[in-house]
Amino acid sequence: MAVSLERESTEYLYLGLTGTPPSVSAEVAFLAPGVRPTDPDWSSALVVEDQSDPLWADAVASGVAGDYYVARLVGSYGDNDVAPEVGDYQVWLRLTDTTERPVRIAPVALEVT
Repeated sequence: MAVSLERESTEYLYLGLTGTPPSVSAEVAFLAPGVRPTDPDWSSALVVEDQSDPLWADAVASGVAGDYYVARLVGSYGDNDVAPEVGDYQVWLRLTDTTERPVRIAPVALEVT
């Protein structure tokens, strides 16, 4: 699945995940296809755990499915620090828990037009 974002837009990108939400943190990285993330590439993301979260309805409406969601604001508006240039990006996900820190390529690609 590819998500298209106009370069003038700032909005949340949602990733749907199954299982138990991470207890420490979630991060995402937006890189050119085939490039692996290094520590400076990661940006903090929000974990949207359940219906009590104000972002839950938007996450569900985004069309991705999961037991919970990871959300990251993307775009240059305001003080947001993740504003990719026009292009295609592979989305990476890193979840940190007390004993594990899995890194995965997300099933969502980002296209900034």
